[in-house]
Amino acid sequence: MRKSTKQKPRVCIVSDQLAGGGAERCSGLLSVFFERNNIDVCHVIVLDKVEYEYAGKLINFGKLKNANNDFLNKLKRFYFLITFFKKNKFDFIIDTRVKNYNLQEYFISKYIFSSPLIQIVHSYMIDLYFPKNKFIAKNIYSHYYKILGVSHEIRKKIILDHKYFNVETIYNPIDFEYVNRQLVKDEVPVLNHYILAVGNMESNVKQFDALIDCYSKSNLVNENIKLIIIGEGTLRSKLEQYVRKLHLEHLITFKGKIENPFPYYKNAFFTVLSSKNEGFPNVLVESLACSTPVVAFDCQSGPKEIILNRENGLLVENQNRDKLTEAMNLFMIDKALYDYCKSNSLQSVQHLDLDLIGKKWLELMKFN
Repeated sequence: MRKSTKQKPRVCIVSDQLAGGGAERCSGLLSVFFERNNIDVCHVIVLDKVEYEYAGKLINFGKLKNANNDFLNKLKRFYFLITFFKKNKFDFIIDTRVKNYNLQEYFISKYIFSSPLIQIVHSYMIDLYFPKNKFIAKNIYSHYYKILGVSHEIRKKIILDHKYFNVETIYNPIDFEYVNRQLVKDEVPVLNHYILAVGNMESNVKQFDALIDCYSKSNLVNENIKLIIIGEGTLRSKLEQYVRKLHLEHLITFKGKIENPFPYYKNAFFTVLSSKNEGFPNVLVESLACSTPVVAFDCQSGPKEIILNRENGLLVENQNRDKLTEAMNLFMIDKALYDYCKSNSLQSVQHLDLDLIGKKWLELMKFN
């Protein structure tokens, strides 16, 4: 808890990077909110990747990493980390990183992070954050000020699996002002001639192969409604090969990484999420914020906390590909249902506005 009310509060957000996905975008948005509310904010990032809008000071440890990432270089970065947190006292440190090295994280949490700690868990796969060794996990997290799940399902899983009780839920925010700026910034593709999927292709968590399979069996193909996929990663070439095998190159387009996806959301017929698992998928929120309804597997976790079935989109039985195809067909066949979901889309995510979610952060840290 902050000891003085006379000085501006100071918050440090520690992230793997400020690029790549929803967790990193959330870090940037939080910093924008904090700065708007007279809070000094500092970002510490591990990798030298910055793409998202942010506010405050940036400490980029990734720039200290050499090509070999040798032992001496690791020691140098570790010393810099120790020195930085020794010199800078923060009211709170918000850690968004996954925890890959248990003993290293134990040392960091005990001896480097001296301020009250808040951990954000952005994935239902909580083993990315909590060591399987319960003794080490307890010693890392038992003294944390708060552990935040970005969905209620994540919160429940943390409590069930690890018996922590300082766990709460705060959803990822969205900045509608930023979205509106992006919508008028670039040219938009043709309205309603395509459905959209967005995500990273470094792993198969997004299951674009499953989506391509479902799309190929849908009525959208006969109606010449295309599938546009935005994203990049090592699996892209295999996915493109699969599309060629299905002879659908004329209908399925890989756009790669796009700096501003919002015009694509805006003019899509609808957005599809076919993931194996999620946390609180920003793809769905961003689509709805652009008044575009969504179709998604009811995977763990997030979709059921965003989609009101047949109100702002269609929630599909988890991993049931036949049902996903049926849902895509339904939006094309039932125009009244589609129009109803579209009319509700923007309003359905108003509770995630950056200012409203930001106020929950102020309450959590007792800055209000």
